[in-house]
Amino acid sequence: MAYQNIQTIDLAMIRENSPNPTCDIKFTFLDQATGLTSELPAHKLILAFGSEVFMRQFFGTLPEEKDTIPIEDSSVQVFRIFLDILYNKKISLEAFDFQLLADLYYLAEKYHQECLKDSIVKEVSARKIVSGNLLKVAKIAETNSHLEPFSTSLFNICCVFLRESDHETIWDIFEKEDVGEENSCTLHRLMASVKRSKPNPPDICKNCQHKPCLDGKELTKLNFVTGAYVSRKFGAKQDTRKTLKIDGDDGVEYTIVWADGRVTNTCDKFSKLSYKCA
Repeated sequence: MAYQNIQTIDLAMIRENSPNPTCDIKFTFLDQATGLTSELPAHKLILAFGSEVFMRQFFGTLPEEKDTIPIEDSSVQVFRIFLDILYNKKISLEAFDFQLLADLYYLAEKYHQECLKDSIVKEVSARKIVSGNLLKVAKIAETNSHLEPFSTSLFNICCVFLRESDHETIWDIFEKEDVGEENSCTLHRLMASVKRSKPNPPDICKNCQHKPCLDGKELTKLNFVTGAYVSRKFGAKQDTRKTLKIDGDDGVEYTIVWADGRVTNTCDKFSKLSYKCA
């Protein structure tokens, strides 16, 4: 039986569903289009534990005295998600579009949430652009150019898409987008970024110099790399071995660094050695 305590309580549910007296701070949002005001209640102590900015605001040398704080630089939707994260509610960034991620990154920057910022950049970097939203994503990157490295991660996935696309796909994008100064400038800067940027280098193993890695694979004359670490397939003791050069048609000369610090050179057959990369 699990006893109810601060670790098992669903704090986000309490914030949303419990009577207001349990909350001691309230954030308000004015919808400019409708003139309606929305509210989000919260607990100062929980917010302070989640963000050093809130800690200073509520419990610093000059604590906030008002119990209602208007928020003018975020929508109620995005701020609610941000509060959910501070309340340790499970949030899937995969469900959010690029604009929402940009707005959420802004709050993470404002309230010093480094882990959240890293997670958003990682999520963006893992996504693939399609031709239909290339210009939209590029504009979001430009609008949020002050938010680094978020903006750069958006530009990077745009550049990857353009580098991997054929000419017909690129011409189609130019043909379908409305002609205008804003679109033209964005596309021009994007194409210039592609020219300046370098494609990501292949993920080659630093030891065996192969992709995919040859860890555990038999050493051969064809895959031989000088200076790679290898291990002998047989024998209980596995000492560090570093390849030196090919010795004849079926052998290799290598260096052994023994556990006691001794270094010796010896030869063996390819078939007795395998790469040790991990």
